[in-house]
Amino acid sequence: MISFRQLHYFIAAAQAGSATRAAERLNVSQPSVSTAIRELEGQFGQPLFERRQALGLELTKFGVEKLAEARAVVGRLEHFASASGAEPAPRLSLAYFATIGPSCLPQVLAKLLRDMPGLQVDLRECDLDALSRSLERGIVDLALTYDVGLPASVSREVLAEYQPHAVMATEHPLARQPDVSLAELAQYPFILVDLPLSREFLMVPFWQQGLSPNVVLRTASVEMVRSMAANGLGVSMLFTRPRHDMSHDGKPVTCLPIRDRTPCQRLVAAYASGAPMSLAAKAALSIIRSHFSPADKA
Repeated sequence: MISFRQLHYFIAAAQAGSATRAAERLNVSQPSVSTAIRELEGQFGQPLFERRQALGLELTKFGVEKLAEARAVVGRLEHFASASGAEPAPRLSLAYFATIGPSCLPQVLAKLLRDMPGLQVDLRECDLDALSRSLERGIVDLALTYDVGLPASVSREVLAEYQPHAVMATEHPLARQPDVSLAELAQYPFILVDLPLSREFLMVPFWQQGLSPNVVLRTASVEMVRSMAANGLGVSMLFTRPRHDMSHDGKPVTCLPIRDRTPCQRLVAAYASGAPMSLAAKAALSIIRSHFSPADKA
């Protein structure tokens, strides 16, 4: 007989990628989680996870299928408990694209925790590729990300649109202009955000004009890009922009609009289409949607 506890531990292990981390989040012992998973695998007669030494747990193809079913069952049980007057602690697995996290996620979290008392949030920072896989496999409930590389099986709601901007030191020759062209940026040493899918998205507008920026430095961190640009190590182009024009090390950064017609970047709330959403995920999505709506900011 499969129990709610087994399903709950299985979902937590899939989301955490580790029995140890799942146990920490659930405040139970690691053997309890491992035993629950082994019991499920024994009843199914095949593994739910691949055990990778020092790398944690990876869902098998069968595990991906069973995870979707487990989430659906747990979602129905949550609904039953809610209808019966019981109030289980809401839990949300929320992924976010690494470069946008610091600029928008803390405000979203503050609103979620204020409007959903007792909510427990499991955060997962990802690059675009890993985020898409997590959504497609049902490992996370929701994700805040750019609308880049998401598979067809993932639904999305547009929250905001961002235009690209150039980043450079305040003493850079281009900094005195009101805006810059891609051709002008390509004439100077370029600092690239080196993340899967992100780097290609940033380079496509240059390539479409037959331009090849001289990439001298690469980093996965937007703040590193801004700090290196502020220190005169090169120019860059970004979509994510903090509310201030200072680098992490306290130097001013000049941010200028791009003169050329370039594609905007859409910030979206994304979730798997195939599986029903939990009550917590539905409530969180509504709160996130309201946070970004013009009416909410009026």
